[in-house]
Amino acid sequence: MTPYSANPFAYIFPAVALGAMLVYFMCAAIDRMGLEVRTAVATVTGKQFTESGKSYYTTIAGGRTWVEPQETPETYVVTLNMGDEHTVGLVSREMFESLNASDTVRVKIRRTRITGRLEVVEVAQ
Repeated sequence: MTPYSANPFAYIFPAVALGAMLVYFMCAAIDRMGLEVRTAVATVTGKQFTESGKSYYTTIAGGRTWVEPQETPETYVVTLNMGDEHTVGLVSREMFESLNASDTVRVKIRRTRITGRLEVVEVAQ
């Protein structure tokens, strides 16, 4: 074996990894792109608030260490029931404070192709 010959695994593994990533992103695109958005009525079953926060991660590049902050915004989520299906939707702070359990809201939803999940696009009162 010469110093310039590489192990065939060095070529096969990246090709398989790239192929797996392409299949994953293609499935995600097929599942979610170009879906029909329809309007429905849902019942609020609960609310959840997550505070904003900051986490830190360390990057080492070129022998130097950087500590970088990553901020996450506060989120206001309502859990919704449409018939016998449950889903969640993001709302503004004002809407979050005005909604209570068993309130009805209008939602714009779409159903994914492969997984069949309900995705809430918009919540309105």
